[in-house]
Amino acid sequence: MSRTQGELTGSQLFLSKRFFYWNPLQHGLVNTMPAKFQIYKDAAGKFRFRLRAQNGEIVAVSEAYEAHANSTKGIKSIQKNCNSGVEDLTVEGERIPNPKYQVLSDEGGKFRFHLKASNGEIIAQSESYESKEGCLNGIEVLRSSCDAEIEDETTAQSASEEAKPKLAPASPNAEKKSSPPVEARDKIVFVGNKMPMDYVLAIITGMSTNNALTLKARGQAITTAVDAAEITRRRFIKDLKISKIAIGTEEMPPREGENKSRMVSTIEIVLTK
Repeated sequence: MSRTQGELTGSQLFLSKRFFYWNPLQHGLVNTMPAKFQIYKDAAGKFRFRLRAQNGEIVAVSEAYEAHANSTKGIKSIQKNCNSGVEDLTVEGERIPNPKYQVLSDEGGKFRFHLKASNGEIIAQSESYESKEGCLNGIEVLRSSCDAEIEDETTAQSASEEAKPKLAPASPNAEKKSSPPVEARDKIVFVGNKMPMDYVLAIITGMSTNNALTLKARGQAITTAVDAAEITRRRFIKDLKISKIAIGTEEMPPREGENKSRMVSTIEIVLTK
């Protein structure tokens, strides 16, 4: 007969608190991983970190850093400011000083949050949420994960790169034959508010019939585009290359209730094989 949660032994409850949760539908303990900060390199070779929750979901992602040490400093800044107050920019109300979480809505009507340090710098920003409640829950997850362990994926990436066999350079004729067309305007994946794996599937599908494909993203979706390119390159299409990265800005119309246009960052990532 299956035990109920109240019948678990002391050691089992200890494990439940750290690595498991009780699922009455499955009549047993379901394994989860502890929350952790992960330092990694994006498709542009920059250092970033992300907070991955116990269920594997990414709660927040950092800005890009040139130096590895800065990503570590960013994590320490989050740990220092993770218990800050919340400022809801989606409603009228009192504004609070930094450091703080800010809840905001994007162009697609989804909700996001970012964490600002005392100097006003954004040190982490979330994925998009369908509801404000989900967004606020994400903040609570970050608050409860201040002391999460740090996992440095860049060490494993470097070791993997060094272990790869050195390939002989292709002949000039072969390189010319496999060169992608200069223009690929009809082979574009526009990255929006979906999860990175949705765009990974689009990349795999597009590259199955083309030699080149361009990812386009702006604003908060830039992080998603970078993650999608990196996941595809490292897990699914081993010979996929990033041949070009172009960044810029676009002028966007004002949001409802605003009277000034705004500038939004953009990125184009050209993938070839």
